[in-house]
Amino acid sequence: MADRMVTEAVWGYQDFVLTNAVVAERGKLACLDTATGLVTKGAATAGLLPIGVFMQSKTGDGIKTIQVQLFYPINARWWDNDTAAAFVAADAGKIAYVKDDQTVQKAGAVSLGLVLRVDTAKGVLVYSSYPFAPDATTTAEV
Repeated sequence: MADRMVTEAVWGYQDFVLTNAVVAERGKLACLDTATGLVTKGAATAGLLPIGVFMQSKTGDGIKTIQVQLFYPINARWWDNDTAAAFVAADAGKIAYVKDDQTVQKAGAVSLGLVLRVDTAKGVLVYSSYPFAPDATTTAEV
């Protein structure tokens, strides 16, 4: 039996791509937009997950990053990406589901947690904040 190396990431501050034309101000609310996988300023808009506060002031161009201080440190793990229907960068903020003991997929019966980042080499970074992960009808918390 082959052991799988456990790779994790601990975030307190993290760089996120700022949505095009959004004016972010230092110290104000930063939210992950689950429709785009980008970070935006806080607003009463469905699909936004409050994640922390901006540590810089800048206007987004959809490419450059901005540093966010998260509300609390996040300990997440990298999992293999399903090759049949792979996660992409825009899937940040979506729920990852268990495919097998080392792979996550976009849909399924068992949810694992919130997708934070997708990397072609590392896989899918997933944050599981619960003793059991939320299902698709549950609002995930970061």
